[in-house]
Amino acid sequence: MRKAVQIALGLLAGVLVGILATIVHAGPVDMPIAGLALASAMVAAGAWFMVECGWVTAWFAASVGVAGAAVWLLMYPPSNDSFVSTDQWVSQLWLFLAPVSAIVPAGWALARRGDKGKDPS
Repeated sequence: MRKAVQIALGLLAGVLVGILATIVHAGPVDMPIAGLALASAMVAAGAWFMVECGWVTAWFAASVGVAGAAVWLLMYPPSNDSFVSTDQWVSQLWLFLAPVSAIVPAGWALARRGDKGKDPS
C-alpha cells in the first residue's frame, strides 16, 4: 500500500511540476535560455528533494509525470498552440531536457549515496 501511495503522489507531483515547468520553459521575451534554465532547475530541485528524502519510488513516478506532462502540453491540441515557444527549437529542447532534468541530478545523488539511497519501504 505504501508503494502505491508513493507512486500516486510522485506521479501527481511530477505532472504538476511538469505543467509549471512547461509553462515557464519559453522564458521571457528574447530570453529562451533563461526559461529553459529555470524550468530545468525546478524539475531538478524536485527530483533531488525526493531522492534525498528516500522516496526513490516517488521520484521515478515523478520523472514519468514530468516527461508525460511536457509531451502532452507540447504535442497534443489544444494546448500545443498555447505552450509552444515562438522559437521551435526551445520547445524541442525542452522535450529533451524535461526527463533529463528529472533523472540526471537525482541519479547522481543516488550514486553518491550508494546503498544508503535505497527506498526504506
